Amino acid sequence: MTAIPDVITMTRELIKIPSESSEPVATSTGGPEVRIVEYLSQICRAAGVEYYTMEALPGRENLVVRLPNPGAPRLLIVGHMDTVSGGGMQDPFSGDLRDGIIFGRGACDDKGPLAAGFSAMLDLHRELGVAPAYDITFATTIDEECTMSGAKKLAEELADWDLCIALEPTDLKIIRAHKGVYRCQIVTRGKAAHSSHPDQGINAISAMMPIIYDLEQLSAVLKKKSDPDLGRASLAITKIKGGDSLNTIPDYCEAGIDIRLLPDMQREEVTELVKKCVADRGEVTEIYSCDGIDTKMDNAQIKSLMASIRAGGNDPGPITASFATDCSHLHHKGPCIVWGPGDIHQAHQTTEYIAVAQLEQAYHILKNFLAG
Repeated sequence: MTAIPDVITMTRELIKIPSESSEPVATSTGGPEVRIVEYLSQICRAAGVEYYTMEALPGRENLVVRLPNPGAPRLLIVGHMDTVSGGGMQDPFSGDLRDGIIFGRGACDDKGPLAAGFSAMLDLHRELGVAPAYDITFATTIDEECTMSGAKKLAEELADWDLCIALEPTDLKIIRAHKGVYRCQIVTRGKAAHSSHPDQGINAISAMMPIIYDLEQLSAVLKKKSDPDLGRASLAITKIKGGDSLNTIPDYCEAGIDIRLLPDMQREEVTELVKKCVADRGEVTEIYSCDGIDTKMDNAQIKSLMASIRAGGNDPGPITASFATDCSHLHHKGPCIVWGPGDIHQAHQTTEYIAVAQLEQAYHILKNFLAG
């Protein structure tokens, strides 16, 4: 049987395969995960395990691996294949290993964590010759960095589970809760005119200004909602664009809004708050939204994972996070936590890296956990 790459080799090889899903990109965004699916499929064939693909967006597929063990607790492990842009990095897809550190886009978000989980699962399966202690579904998802469409498709297609582990850089601590997101674009329209006769036009930027003021008031209202661990909800105006030239009254203006939701906040309610704030002064188009999560820790599988983390000499947490993950679209099907090697503060940076020591720790922790 062809050898399964060890966790270090797999991480480096995954980094060398560009899979950028967000602009601006150093490579093509057309089906960015295709080559990752091909690479992981080859490994599955070498390991002799059951796998299939699941189209989540046109030309973009999740890869789903099955290690069935009927009657055992149902475990879903998720890692995403896409990365943010490698633009601005000196050598984003090198996968260089220097002084115990692997460099490159996706090193910690999410190719290192994905490799730790994938190699642990397949190595344990090969050594045991049978299914591990759980009925395992391992899914690698598309477009986590943008729309989380891969996770949405998993939720549609898969049965419920006893625990879902989303592999992300958490410094080997369990994230039990994180915020959700609501993003929208607001557009105001006017009438273009020469700037020497502003009264002959309608200024779209001027029309946007009172809306921005009212959004700031909404921000103050949202900040009153708080969680003892996650902090406060927030609203930020993150983008504004309008006008074509200095001597033309602008007929178009757009603003981008990012709202961070607490787990008990309903996306539909926030949508209505924004629309009510804008009213008939502009057009509101939702770009993306996802839930926050808040998972109770009294779960037998979580306790088992925590024991494995402690056995590896690490603090299992739990902790919370402000960022969202694939769990946002999965938590309604079963309890979800986020866990993995790497430092989230390195994610999306021009010097992104992951430490070999943490990768190896994560590999052994997961292998021990899956063995039951």
